[in-house]
Amino acid sequence: MFTPIIRIVLVIISLIAAAYFYSKEDFVNMSMMLIAGGLFIYGYFKYGTVYAAFQQIKKDNVKKAEELISKIKNPDKLTKGHKSYYYFTTGIIALEKKEFEKSHSDLTQALDIGLRTENDKSIVLLNLANVELLREDYNKAIEYIKKVRQLKLKPLVESETNRIEKEIKTLHNNV
Repeated sequence: MFTPIIRIVLVIISLIAAAYFYSKEDFVNMSMMLIAGGLFIYGYFKYGTVYAAFQQIKKDNVKKAEELISKIKNPDKLTKGHKSYYYFTTGIIALEKKEFEKSHSDLTQALDIGLRTENDKSIVLLNLANVELLREDYNKAIEYIKKVRQLKLKPLVESETNRIEKEIKTLHNNV
């Protein structure tokens, strides 16, 4: 949730507070500050900036999301839940950049790892259908739309599903 700079600032504050408590011979509070600093460092490696990047994707700020997600050097070290949203985010970014192979690979990986909500699964499946539509593989796009239809959809996802389905049928019939 915190950006790397905020984490560094919090670690420094924790270390300064620990030094202060050490000088006052208050070892309990010193220990608490060292533990807090350690947790900020641990959080950086286990959670990274995935949440912040995902929030930027939701706001349609792809450039900021890409900047935040690029700060994660080892996605394999993220927790399972954060790893799936890492790939969700990178898949959406790749789709925006028209890198269809990477987008398909990352979105599929996000699905395989597992997403928290049905809505997120439906969004990933819908984006996979969109990738296949853009790659002109209409049969695979239809398969993804069928999978989306099996989930409970929110109104926005449903309207987008209808739009893509109509586009697939139009283009598929013209081929």
